[in-house]
Amino acid sequence: MPERTYTTHDIARFCDVYPSSVMHWINVGKLRTHRTAGGHHRVTREDLVEFLLGLNIRLPEELVTRKRILVVDDDAELVKVVARAFARLSDFDVETCGDGINALIRIGQNPPDLVVLDIVIPKMDGMQVCRVLKSQPETRGIKIIAVTGQKLPFSEKKLVDIKVDAFFRKPLDLKALTDRAAELLRVEPAPRRSVRAER
Repeated sequence: MPERTYTTHDIARFCDVYPSSVMHWINVGKLRTHRTAGGHHRVTREDLVEFLLGLNIRLPEELVTRKRILVVDDDAELVKVVARAFARLSDFDVETCGDGINALIRIGQNPPDLVVLDIVIPKMDGMQVCRVLKSQPETRGIKIIAVTGQKLPFSEKKLVDIKVDAFFRKPLDLKALTDRAAELLRVEPAPRRSVRAER
């Protein structure tokens, strides 16, 4: 299925400007486009999202692609708190898991966009999970935020060496955590219009 593209009129509607303003952005190189066989400008979703975020324009609902987050931690209460923090934002769907082996199984079945990964978890620790994910072509693009409440027996530089994308110590600053996740996934988080009660 061909990728959805957007016309100058679509972009004018998103930005609340005239199409001539969009043409100006195109002509001065601020907005990347390609031309159809008929000579019309078209913009890919990726280029349009980058452009709108660069102008601090709120993304229209039709451009928002929800990101999947997997929270891996054996502390059930913390998992609930972290999952709730992400669930309050419109751009994220959250799943949870309590150990490293089940995390790898779940990721293999349906890779998330980002994993919040405790370093110290049962069955397979977070360092091993990270090494496995970053060593496989199909999972190496998954963003990983490592967390821990324990003193690390190694330098934090080791986390960079195994390609962890961010690191937070517990107790977690939930706003900083969700903001960093949004930054890594290149989304602009916003509160959900309505939050369903958790079961």
